[in-house]
Amino acid sequence: MADYYTWIKAVHLISMVVVVGGMLLNGFLFRNVAPTSPDAARTYAAALAFNRYFVGSALALVWIAGLTLMWLLGAHKDGWFITKFVIVFILSGIHGAQTGRLAKLSRSPGETPSGLMVNSGPITLVLVALAICLVAIKPF
Repeated sequence: MADYYTWIKAVHLISMVVVVGGMLLNGFLFRNVAPTSPDAARTYAAALAFNRYFVGSALALVWIAGLTLMWLLGAHKDGWFITKFVIVFILSGIHGAQTGRLAKLSRSPGETPSGLMVNSGPITLVLVALAICLVAIKPF
């Protein structure tokens, strides 16, 4: 089991890096791409393709590897894990909202992204930091 555990953990961590990087990129675009820019639609369409193919696939791997690790460790009963699970669920929802907003903006680039989307980068960082602290410290 130790060999499998290490590889599954590596897949989980590598996939998580891709997801977090993609979500931070999205937040950066929502904050910095001017809706009236002539390249806005093309920029949003490229980010949407990246999200669907790379970040979405990595998110699926994060969930599969994470749930497998939970099962192997029996962590589903621990308070820290339940809290982390809620945070990861929220992060997945934010990613879905980002992808939906990218799709809409790639079709209608003149719209202004919502406050949640503009602030999704910092929100992502805070939530990821909380999740990492829960895993590292296991406070409850």
